[in-house]
Amino acid sequence: MNYNPEALKNYYEELPHGKPKMDGIRTAIEAADQNNDVPFMVYFREQMCYEACFYGDTMYLMVIFPEMLSIIDRYPDTPSTQFDTAYINALDHILWIYKWLISECCNFYQVSMDDCLKFFEDYKQRSVSFGYNLKPYYRALYCFYTFDKEKQAEAFHKFEKIPRDANSDCEACERNTEIEFYLDKGDFGKALELSKDIEVFKLKCGNYWDAWLRMKISFFEYYLNNCMFEEATEIAGILERRINKKTEYQVWGTIMNCYAHTKPGRALRVYKKHWKELALENATPDSTFDSACNVCCFWYRIKSDGRETVKLQLNRTFPLYSEENIYNTEDLFNYYYNLAKDIAEKFDKRNGTGRYMETLVKSLDIAKK
Repeated sequence: MNYNPEALKNYYEELPHGKPKMDGIRTAIEAADQNNDVPFMVYFREQMCYEACFYGDTMYLMVIFPEMLSIIDRYPDTPSTQFDTAYINALDHILWIYKWLISECCNFYQVSMDDCLKFFEDYKQRSVSFGYNLKPYYRALYCFYTFDKEKQAEAFHKFEKIPRDANSDCEACERNTEIEFYLDKGDFGKALELSKDIEVFKLKCGNYWDAWLRMKISFFEYYLNNCMFEEATEIAGILERRINKKTEYQVWGTIMNCYAHTKPGRALRVYKKHWKELALENATPDSTFDSACNVCCFWYRIKSDGRETVKLQLNRTFPLYSEENIYNTEDLFNYYYNLAKDIAEKFDKRNGTGRYMETLVKSLDIAKK
């Protein structure tokens, strides 16, 4: 068969997001490699990074990106393909994708602290050598240091003082970072003021709803963490209607945790519909921790209300599978709690802090209210 990169691209573009599309892109990568087509060896890997980061298994980003970086280091003058018209040199686009990697490496306890910081330093040096400033670097560093409030605040304030340049993230993404910071700081009024341009879609990112969803999720988590259950429930209902297929928006565990306080029947229906995604099919250990933490809080409230068993139509992939479809709520709580605890301990060991276990303990304290 004749090698035709455009036909390969057209083929995988018609496939559903996730594994099917990633398999199609993998075929394209293999064809480009066999034909030593360097621009498309880079481009198809860029496509794999995008799919893995936003719709698939993010671990592929951690694998594919270093391959792509190695190719561009061997061929630094590689031109962009006709599908990357915004960039002349392929390295320019790779620097943009590099931001995804340094933002994601913190979500894998398997990536050592030394390796995480090496990625950051390498991105920093490449950005400077390419003529860009470090605004995206400090934004990513802020996202990384969730386990160290002092370093996180230091990174944020450096980020907000640096002017935007051609490699900066979009204004909506930067605004959402500011909103997240001030909510975490407890300055609700400042966060609400900053959210106005996103609320009315004056600031948007990518898909029409993307920035808006990120903003709503930040306020949703703020309300839940501050035991403002009615306010959180209102946003939960909005999110249910607007969540799309992107990996980052799959906050079903948080929605369940919220409904456990106000609409337990609705929370159970959410679990029955999304149990596969809840700590079983998440792409990163960090998101698995978040889901398991929220779901164990839900089962804590169910069992505390005196319900000892529940009927669930699950399949054999579920670790506690029962042919009778009857499950003990104490067992369900213990399964998700132990899953969250195991991941928390691994992250805390990597990070040298107790932040993950503290989050689990705080979440259960809220579940008791």
